[in-house]
This record gives sequence, C-alpha cells and structure tokens, in this order.
Amino acid sequence: MKYILTVSILFILELAFAQTRYPEFLQGTWKMENQEVYEHWDKVNESALKGFSYTLKDAQMLISEYLDITIAKNEVIYTATVLKQNSGKGVSFKLTKTDSTFIFENPKHYFPKKIVYQKLNDAEIFVQVSDGKQKGFAYKMQKQFHDIEQKD
Repeated sequence: MKYILTVSILFILELAFAQTRYPEFLQGTWKMENQEVYEHWDKVNESALKGFSYTLKDAQMLISEYLDITIAKNEVIYTATVLKQNSGKGVSFKLTKTDSTFIFENPKHYFPKKIVYQKLNDAEIFVQVSDGKQKGFAYKMQKQFHDIEQKD
C-alpha cells in the first residue's frame, strides 16, 4: 500500500511539474536560417524568460517585438508585444502541449492562433506560426555561439 501511495504521489508531482515547464532551451541568441532575423532570450528567474525579436540592417539592431514566457498559477503563458501593433498591448498564448515541442495557442486571436517552438538539437530549433489550419509560415533558427566563449 505504501508503494502505491508513493508512486501515486510521484505521478501527481510529475504531472504538476510537467504543466509548469517552459522552454529553457531558448536562452541565448537565435538566427533565422538565410535571413538577418534574430530572437534573443534571457532567463529572468525560475518562472520567466524574456526576449525580443530583431533584424540587423547596416549593423543596426531594429527591434520588432518583445517576448515573454512566464509561469503563473501552473500555466505557461507566451506573450508577444509587436511594436506599432495592437496599441502597444501584448497578445498572450497559453501553453497547450509540451515535450520537445512547445505549442502556445490563442484561438481568439485573428493571427496567429498558434506558435510552436520545437527543439531539434542544442543548436537548432524549428518555429511555426499559424492560424492552426493552413495559413502560416515556418522556419529554422540556429543558436549563435559567438558571444559565449572567448579565447585568450
């Protein structure tokens, strides 16, 4: 009986932990394949990532949106605040599925309704942005390691 109780408690704890996972692998700078488009993410604490998306033009960083992934009340929320859109207000998407693929959805938003981050390996992710049906786009991003190690 003690064994069953222990296993049950571990299972419940695992479920609770699984529901509060967020994509820590996003930390760092990512570059879109074949384009000068980047995302940079920093871990703020155990329940938040903050980031921004930008392009490089003539060696100048042009920020296009601010990004947040936070855990609150056992929910993981992805919020995108696109500059010069939506009166400067962020649009939130709730995490609906997680494993190596993190799916964030907001069925009430006109576009996108679904944002997906899939870890392919430590240096590459696959991102999908869609209406959850046929409209959308996808791309790969590579991790940028140039600022991680410097040799003397």
